[in-house]
Amino acid sequence: MSDSVTYPSAEFPAPVGVSLPRPEGWEVLTVAEALVAIGKSLEGAQEFQPNVVITSRRAIGATLEETAQATVEALQSAPDWEETGQEYRDAFGGAHRSFRIEGAFTHPQVGTLYQAALITVIQRGAYTDVIQGVGSCTASQAFDRLPEIRESLQGATITE
Repeated sequence: MSDSVTYPSAEFPAPVGVSLPRPEGWEVLTVAEALVAIGKSLEGAQEFQPNVVITSRRAIGATLEETAQATVEALQSAPDWEETGQEYRDAFGGAHRSFRIEGAFTHPQVGTLYQAALITVIQRGAYTDVIQGVGSCTASQAFDRLPEIRESLQGATITE
């Protein structure tokens, strides 16, 4: 063997990092495949834990528009999906064009689940990192928790 390749390197860059503001009364969660995750601290209640989870998926050549369309299509296939809004905006520290979508659908275990999603794509050498933040709460929690979820998602920053 004459040489080797290394990760991370210029040919195989490490994924981006993410910083997520945590509202008061929210705790760090351990979620498989999450870069970071937080949830509203519950005091022994048997209720859904409102949460915000940031994930990263590596792709090649993915665009924000393609990723946004795939997200819209996935949400539209959810039972009783009702969209409340979508837009393109600057987010993740204000430096990254992003796509935001919100709405609710029926979840078999918790009833009506409200979700707010914020997505961006970051070019990393030959790769594209798709960064997706999703905040979730039940419809009955939305009045109190949705402002915290939105604030946390909007405050998320990319750390390269």
